[in-house]
Amino acid sequence: MKMAPSRRFCTSCTNERTEVCDVTENASVICSASARCVSSVSCLSGGGSKRVIAEYLLLRAVSIMYPAFEDAGKEPGLLIWRIENFEAVPYPKENYGKFYSGDSYIILFTKKNGSDFSWDIHFWLGSDTAQDEAGAAAILSVELDDSLGGAPVQHREVQEHESQLFLSHFKSGIRYLPGGVASGFHHVDPDAVEKKLFQVKGKRNVRVRQVNLSAAAMNKGDCFILDAGKQIFVYVGQKSKKTERLKAISAANQIRDQDHAGRAEVHIIDEYSSQPETCRFFEELGSGSPDEVADETVGGDDAEFEKKQEAVVVLYRVSDSSGEVTVDKVAEKPLHQDMLKSTDCYILDTVTSGIFVWIGKHCTKDEKVEAMKLAQKFLATNNYPVWTKIQRIVEDGEPSAFKQYFSGWREAEDQIGLGRVFTLEQIAASMPEPDFDPSSLHAGKLRSLAKSGGKAFGFMPDDGSGNVEIFRIENFELTPVDPATYGMFFGGDSYVIKYTYEKNGRQNYVIYFWQGQDSTQDERTASAVHTVQMDSKLGGRAVQVRVTQGHEPRHFLRIFKGKMVVFLGGKASGFRNLRDHDTYDADGTRLFQVRGTCPDDVRAVQVREVPSSLNSDDVFILETPNASYLWIGKGANDEEKEMAQTAVHLLDPVHAPITVNEGDEPSEFWSSLGGEGEYKKGYDGRGRPLLVPRLFHCHVSPAGKLQVEEITHFKQEDLDEDDVMVLDSGDEIYVWFGNKASEDERQMGLKMAEEYLKSDPTDRSHELTPIFTLKQGDEPVSFTSLFPSWNASLWESLPSYEDMKNKVAAENATIRTE
Repeated sequence: MKMAPSRRFCTSCTNERTEVCDVTENASVICSASARCVSSVSCLSGGGSKRVIAEYLLLRAVSIMYPAFEDAGKEPGLLIWRIENFEAVPYPKENYGKFYSGDSYIILFTKKNGSDFSWDIHFWLGSDTAQDEAGAAAILSVELDDSLGGAPVQHREVQEHESQLFLSHFKSGIRYLPGGVASGFHHVDPDAVEKKLFQVKGKRNVRVRQVNLSAAAMNKGDCFILDAGKQIFVYVGQKSKKTERLKAISAANQIRDQDHAGRAEVHIIDEYSSQPETCRFFEELGSGSPDEVADETVGGDDAEFEKKQEAVVVLYRVSDSSGEVTVDKVAEKPLHQDMLKSTDCYILDTVTSGIFVWIGKHCTKDEKVEAMKLAQKFLATNNYPVWTKIQRIVEDGEPSAFKQYFSGWREAEDQIGLGRVFTLEQIAASMPEPDFDPSSLHAGKLRSLAKSGGKAFGFMPDDGSGNVEIFRIENFELTPVDPATYGMFFGGDSYVIKYTYEKNGRQNYVIYFWQGQDSTQDERTASAVHTVQMDSKLGGRAVQVRVTQGHEPRHFLRIFKGKMVVFLGGKASGFRNLRDHDTYDADGTRLFQVRGTCPDDVRAVQVREVPSSLNSDDVFILETPNASYLWIGKGANDEEKEMAQTAVHLLDPVHAPITVNEGDEPSEFWSSLGGEGEYKKGYDGRGRPLLVPRLFHCHVSPAGKLQVEEITHFKQEDLDEDDVMVLDSGDEIYVWFGNKASEDERQMGLKMAEEYLKSDPTDRSHELTPIFTLKQGDEPVSFTSLFPSWNASLWESLPSYEDMKNKVAAENATIRTE
């Protein structure tokens, strides 16, 4: 019997050519794109996942956009499709955030950046979804990607292990429900009564999962929602924090609106509830009492990942240059951008943070297709969990999460400085003139600021004219430094600097603990301990700043008004250098590297008296018993030359300096350095990747473990008063203490930042990165400018837990009167 006309496709080759045939089922045809390929074809009236493959190939062959994606990505916001009968069907917006474990979904998040759009595509796979549906979701995600020009970043998401980026799209959290399309779960009767107990996990990116209907499934550290039909109860764990409670109420409201058409009452059971109210909850639950609810330690950790030892990061190349697609290992960390060629695809296996598939601009179609397949095969080959994250990214659209694994990366031409972009607010705050216009800076000045202007641009609490007290660590204790030598530091020592200034009619404090590059770990630890103790004596009002030699914040430099000198050596102490003293001149010859951008931030650092210490990009001062030389590197700018004149008189007020240009050195110059030799001819133009700021929530779990959770697309509202947050600007780390953070977390603030840095995959020196500890309400411009917007009165206007309870009560009253 002849069947109705149906579309056919070749199942053996990867060409996107198809035939439209009027043939009988199971007939054999020769693919029109490859004469050597002969295969049976499947009728599109069946065939499971082959059907969607066929339709996909046909649409691609005739350049027809998949109908469901026709208007996708043209407006900012969220769009969701569910895979139904192997097709992408728009998901009702009122159900957004509700996912069935038996289904697969495609989620598109569109963000507008000025006049441009950026996109993230997630294909979400339920724990019970069929393999064919999962395959259809992956294939149709590629079609959606192509309809947007191949620019989106693709993410593979698995139930219970979603990325933080995925979860951030759902402000009220996501909820898992059993069943799916195949089970007939298409409509929920709002009047139906099937009691369900949900556990609410997470403070910002919330997952709501169904648990057993029993008090044994509960704990004091989490919040739980009992859906009893017309009545919905929010059981607030005694040890839960304010944010968790607010999220639980929001999740309960969503259940009311999605599953009960907004006609159910929400009741909150917490420590303020009466005994009858609490008893009613357990009666509805069917058993149990508050005493039977377990401690918070059994609730598991809210953060998905813990800090782990650094894994071996490997880059693989996917290429068909040999005639067939092959995978070859390119290199292990350290990696450089130059390893990525536009003609190929690459797989970056980070082990602990998932797998990236990088698509080159000029790679072949086969390479694109096979790269994703091979990435998924990595899961089985390397025994990775099935939920291991896989992201597909394209050349020139690499996110920071990918670039952070490369020690060398050339950014766009509009990059400011040496691998660092300063905001206009940060530059303005760091300049001496209060009405300085940062847009007037020329490219050379910007480069000079990036190289020599100091760290933490925008951290300028005052002009550096406040009161200074300096202490050196000697035998584990603080020893006052003679004020006549303020500004002189030894690289073998650690110091604590107490800076006091007046602002808004009250005294404010910054405590810097400066650690020389040759100081011992014991000395560094002692400096940090004494800083905390000093802050405690000041009522916890100080900003604490860890400063390592060579990475001083701009404000720190300006305190010394151009008279900062760092010498080699260190003070005799109980830790090291038992026979040493403060002598830093053994033979009358000293070499200093000079850095600076203005008279107030110039400083000189003593380096070894050898040619290899020189650098064409800088100015150096060579002091000998008979003369002082001012060596000008070819790459030094006018500001640095001028600053060096000031520094040389500070170091050697006796001799008039002899200016020597690079390449015209007299023999006496080289003989003082032990003879002419090789040295650096400038700085590597290939800087570190330009990484966007990242915000992390840090807390100590009930089990005593430090937990870190990244907050994507962060804003000021994500700074929670209950918490300690870590903001990584790329150049420095800020530890922010909320006013209601626990004392344990406050004491672990510096450790949190150090632990975060240990797990950081970037190539920066973790020990040298400046760390700031800030209190809520005293945030500097260097911190606030990293947020999309900043409102100093925000926390006063946010709804409290009591506000939310009152709102729920008012909504319940409205429901009763309907």
